[in-house]
Amino acid sequence: MTILAFEPETDIERQILNVQAGTYPADALMHDMANSDLYIPSKGEVQEDGRGFVPELLERGDMAFVAVFSALSRQPRGMAEYLLKATGRAFFLRLPPGYGVIFNPGYDAEMLLPPDGVAILKQDLRKA
Repeated sequence: MTILAFEPETDIERQILNVQAGTYPADALMHDMANSDLYIPSKGEVQEDGRGFVPELLERGDMAFVAVFSALSRQPRGMAEYLLKATGRAFFLRLPPGYGVIFNPGYDAEMLLPPDGVAILKQDLRKA
């Protein structure tokens, strides 16, 4: 698999690079993502009410991660035919237990949020 160079297109993508550089906290980035639009590839055609959404799952070790992109232009060709645009908050709160999230898979700025990290973020979002 070819790793693609990551040139930031949005404020959230600049923050991703800041996290990787160690100049911005990762937990703050996850809360920023919750307040941003995310783009989630789907194998099924997504209806307005969310029916038909079938996320693209990627395996890392023994864990399943939902592929998520921080900008519309990030999804590689051939990954999935459809795309769901959702706020991070709505996406995270609806994500079933046991799944992690892989942000911008295939890019050198790829980030993993394991299932236990998703659970903690969901708890934080429910409190806010």
